[in-house]
Amino acid sequence: MPLSDIKQVNILDVLVVAGYLLLLSGVGLYLARFNRTVDDFFKGGGKIPWWFSGLSTFVAGFSAFMFVGAAGYTYKHGTGAIVLFTGAFWGYGLGYLVYARLWRRSRLSSPMEFLTKRFSQGTTYYYTLLSIVPSIMGLGLGIYILCIFVASALGIMGWNVNLGLFQVSGLEASMIITGIVLLIYTSAGGLWAVVITDTLQFFIILIVTLLIFPLAFIALGSGSFTHGLTRLVAEAPSGYLGLAEVWSKPEFYLAYMVSTFIGYNAAWHIGQRYYSVPTEGGARKMAVLCAALSLIIPVLWIAPVMAARVLWPHINTMWPQLTEPAEASFVTLALTLLPNGLIGLTISAILAATMTHTDTALNYLASILVKDVYVRVRTEVYHKAPAEKELLRMGRLAAFTLGVLAIITAIIVQRSKGVFDFALLYYSWFSPSMLMPVMLGFVYRKTPSWAAIASSTAGLITVLLANVVIDVTPYQYEVNIFGGVGVATLVFFLSAMFKEKNPATIARQEQFSLDLDTPATAEPLRWGRNALTSYRIVGMLTMAIGVTVMGLSLVPASAAVHVLAVTLGLGVAALGAGVVVYFRKQQQLELAAADGTEEHS
Repeated sequence: MPLSDIKQVNILDVLVVAGYLLLLSGVGLYLARFNRTVDDFFKGGGKIPWWFSGLSTFVAGFSAFMFVGAAGYTYKHGTGAIVLFTGAFWGYGLGYLVYARLWRRSRLSSPMEFLTKRFSQGTTYYYTLLSIVPSIMGLGLGIYILCIFVASALGIMGWNVNLGLFQVSGLEASMIITGIVLLIYTSAGGLWAVVITDTLQFFIILIVTLLIFPLAFIALGSGSFTHGLTRLVAEAPSGYLGLAEVWSKPEFYLAYMVSTFIGYNAAWHIGQRYYSVPTEGGARKMAVLCAALSLIIPVLWIAPVMAARVLWPHINTMWPQLTEPAEASFVTLALTLLPNGLIGLTISAILAATMTHTDTALNYLASILVKDVYVRVRTEVYHKAPAEKELLRMGRLAAFTLGVLAIITAIIVQRSKGVFDFALLYYSWFSPSMLMPVMLGFVYRKTPSWAAIASSTAGLITVLLANVVIDVTPYQYEVNIFGGVGVATLVFFLSAMFKEKNPATIARQEQFSLDLDTPATAEPLRWGRNALTSYRIVGMLTMAIGVTVMGLSLVPASAAVHVLAVTLGLGVAALGAGVVVYFRKQQQLELAAADGTEEHS
């Protein structure tokens, strides 16, 4: 396919992206009325259906990296990418067997409350201090990476926007706009808004993925999907479809798998989703849904990028301005195979991928600051717990403030141009050492209250020494993972040699252990008017997305595009209608139950 086939973004694409951003903001502002308590804001009142929470959890693991950086890795290394990017399947599998039910049984109202119950309040303060700054930097870097693509695709990279007191580039303007949308629906709507917008974003990502997958092989096969598959097998570079890449770097793939097991079971946003559903059975169903999606969906966007390797074997000549031209492979497929309008939907999908990751992080970071820090400090100072309205106000303020800091970080990163390389490794520097005591703390409960602080600190020091004192440059990621996890695990189990002596701490730990051994069941769920209304909104907006896709199929394009767009649009609209019908029936059942209760009384 020649370079001339690549389309330019036009006004229709801009309108689609703008409409998408307005949709997210509108959902957040509308759902703000449903947050009456801080539990509503941070855990959806414990009434989030497992399948909504599961879709939200799955897409929260996406970011622009999946369509850019991961696409570049796939273009260069082939089948090894399938092993790498379907690793979450095994992580969620462990969640199904062990951690989903334990998170739900922990009966938390914020993720780091686990640290207080299992270890000590001091542990929560310690983790908060260490978590907030790297997390904000991660959010800022995510926005930065996303907006590099968005600003380039929309052709605004070279703009200069005068804001009165100062000027910003087109890239910086895109970061500010994206950040403002995140601030609106996350700080207003809370976890309800995050889960609902994540569900909508899942459908957008799914539509784009299911469009690109067949079209890539149809293009490769000159109109025949099956011929495209056979051509990939015949013309792929030697070893591209095998596992030679995996066997050549087993230490890297093993380290990645270890980090996957930790990240998909001990990360705070994962725990928040598990305890936001009514029962532990629902939490385990969530894990199964996420595992299935993590096995299927990545393959659907990995395979087209492998086809792109044969379509454009010299992609560096198409994108000479990029440092890593291979990272434009998925975007090139979209700009080549889709008509305008659906290109705008693709940009929206990549926006969705990063924004789901970012809005989730904003919500759980805000919950940490409010539930685990503000409540404790204020209660100790005034000897009285704050009221629900005050906590809700502080939750929104915390989410808003963190979002502003993330936007500022993104702009600083862009202007300094010195932090990006650091960002590639920051996860391996902090998360393995800090999250390992969380994983172990659930299943091994004989350690004293200081075990998490001691083990995470030992892991962090090990990683620091390995990066500063010893030159491990070729294997820095692997050393960070294995060193941090290994040392943190060793110190955690060694701490069990020292018995806890504080009676109050012993009583709290015993009570928490009892909670973890007690199944989390629930009475027949009473949804409540607000929950039923918000979930019907999901159905209606999903129907609107389906109708929009069908409308975009009217733009001149190939017959295959028309058939796929209409089919996917109808399918998504039907799913939305199903959601509306389901929750309408739930409302009728709840009204009937309420009438029966009144008659009995």
